[in-house]
Amino acid sequence: MKPTFGPTQSLQRAYEQGLRQITGRVLLAKRPEQSFASWLQALIERSRQPDIQAASQLLAERMVSQVSAKNMRTWRAAAAKSQRSAMLYRLLQQEMQGPTGVRVQQIVRENAALISSLSIEAATTFTEEIERAQQAGARASTIDKMARKRFPELLRSRVHLISRTETAKCSSALTQARAEHLNLPCYIWRTSKDARVRDSHAKMDGVVCFWNDPPSPELLAGIKSTLGHYNCGDAPNDRCYPEVILTLDDITFPARVATKGRIVTMGKQEFRKLAGGLEELEAA
Repeated sequence: MKPTFGPTQSLQRAYEQGLRQITGRVLLAKRPEQSFASWLQALIERSRQPDIQAASQLLAERMVSQVSAKNMRTWRAAAAKSQRSAMLYRLLQQEMQGPTGVRVQQIVRENAALISSLSIEAATTFTEEIERAQQAGARASTIDKMARKRFPELLRSRVHLISRTETAKCSSALTQARAEHLNLPCYIWRTSKDARVRDSHAKMDGVVCFWNDPPSPELLAGIKSTLGHYNCGDAPNDRCYPEVILTLDDITFPARVATKGRIVTMGKQEFRKLAGGLEELEAA
């Protein structure tokens, strides 16, 4: 059985728990006489305080560290099955001094900013909903019910989405950074193979993709979407993961290949022209 690139549910749950704890520290109860705009400004000010910034940084570092460690274990397991395992190990040991280390720090910064602003995003969306309800003539009692029920639902949904999306994106970004460091240009798109897989991703399962030429799954499936082109694991609430291709032997030919906005079927000789990195690795 091949090692699985992608975060575990335990990592996602741990991140979600941490997000809930920090958002709980940011949230301030709205006073009866306080306007929603004033309440939102108070949340913004609270999110900028040093203790929240420090907690956000720490949680981001912990998540990225745990995802990176799991990702590295998968890489090592995959490398052990390769004829070039010694060379792969050597290159992986050097990676944090180069682009992979830079990408790790970038992911930490992005997530720290996202964590501290999570409550603000939910509150902003909620405030906009309240304003629309007020403009439509909603009663004060209706607004009060929305405040007591809708906002917790909105925040809980946002926290769950962010925890799943960001751990998957982090794992995929690290997989990509390590693959590019090793000059491995492509991967196989893998889904979780259950009923919740979106139709556009189900059509991508088993397709060979290139990091520098990401597909648009929705466009390929004839589905209208604003997601555009992206690599496996980068879409919101995405449970797919990229399975890195170490050598041409990892591919069963003829293979379905995503290239230049299309999915085409290729034989081994035709594919060689696109995958120079794999040729170099096999010849090393």
